[in-house]
Amino acid sequence: MSAAPPQPLLVATDWGAAAWVPLGVLLAVTAVASLYYLHALTRTRPLTLRMLLLAAVAASAIAWSAPVLLSSDVYAYAAYGEMARIGINPYAHVPSVSDPIVHAAQAQWVSAFPICVYGPAFVAFARTLVSLFAPLGMLAILDAFRASSSLAFLLCIPLAYAAFPGDRSARLRSAATIGLNPVAIWCAAEGHNDAIALAIVLLGFLLARRRWVGIGAAVTALSALVKLPGAAAAIAFAVADRRARAGAAAGIAIAVLFSIPLVKGVAQNLGPHGTYAPQASLQAAVAPLSPVLVWIVAGAVCAALAARGIALRRRRLTEGWIWFGLAAWMLVPNPYPWYGIWLVSLAALEPRSRAAGVAISLSLLALLRYIPDAVATPAPPLAAALGILAALPLLALFTRRPVIMSDSHDR
Repeated sequence: MSAAPPQPLLVATDWGAAAWVPLGVLLAVTAVASLYYLHALTRTRPLTLRMLLLAAVAASAIAWSAPVLLSSDVYAYAAYGEMARIGINPYAHVPSVSDPIVHAAQAQWVSAFPICVYGPAFVAFARTLVSLFAPLGMLAILDAFRASSSLAFLLCIPLAYAAFPGDRSARLRSAATIGLNPVAIWCAAEGHNDAIALAIVLLGFLLARRRWVGIGAAVTALSALVKLPGAAAAIAFAVADRRARAGAAAGIAIAVLFSIPLVKGVAQNLGPHGTYAPQASLQAAVAPLSPVLVWIVAGAVCAALAARGIALRRRRLTEGWIWFGLAAWMLVPNPYPWYGIWLVSLAALEPRSRAAGVAISLSLLALLRYIPDAVATPAPPLAAALGILAALPLLALFTRRPVIMSDSHDR
């Protein structure tokens, strides 16, 4: 194990063989939960909204009971909020400071502490949480972030039910696709802010469904002030419905204007010093062969998936959006587990389609990305094997049978 100082929340980082204990438990619990998850998506009568919420709350409570986390991001969130509070730019490299909150976050990273890559709205939110809970200690701050993420995730269930199209059964199944995904539940309990951004996106779609299309599109775009994928959702919204274009454009313009410090920080501090080290992805599977081949293969697969998405959208089939999400996934060198909630939200559009089954499977296998950080950076052959395993669900796209079979009574 690394010789880090005691921390209020234990995070498995570079633990070597010892990391396989928390990893093994997480993988085993996720495998069992996934069986229930897939059963819930394939049953003839979907679970009611109340049952979905109760199941998600129970699963969240189980996730919260874990004594070890596998990501230090919640420490970073606290540090960014504290930096904003004391007048330090979170979008620049952090100087050596004696502040205990910043120091606790710096202790989680052996190398340089990462600059903030989140929008200004999230930084402001982080600053507020830190200001409110700092008198109660570091653990209270960290748990405040975790609680915010878990509550946002639970809120996504009724929002998805109200925002997605279709009859009651279809909307319940869409809500279940998001709300019962065990990896998404775990990542929310770890405190990742993706659930907060997704809740804002779903709120935008709900407003649009209530005939406030322009306002809904703007709200969807403003979710980028928390995390960038919200902008992609707004662009897709504008492509699908021309009535949303003005609202989406206005929201994106506001998000860009307020995100100038973020853009500068990434361009000046992250870009020049970043290293390309793919893990647990299609790119990682090819990387040991040739750096050039990585982009050829990833680009070709991405283009093929996007082309299929375009063909489906030309036929006005909703499934096409899921193919676009799969295409984007191929371009991510390090698909961390918490990114999967965005794939799952796309899968919720057509949960029983082949593309949705692949998206859901990729979200579950994204847990493999924890291994390099929790255990140790694998040797090139092992990294390639991990990448192949993580990308294996893509093979199902070339079969005729859907990954998640629908019940015959539903046809």
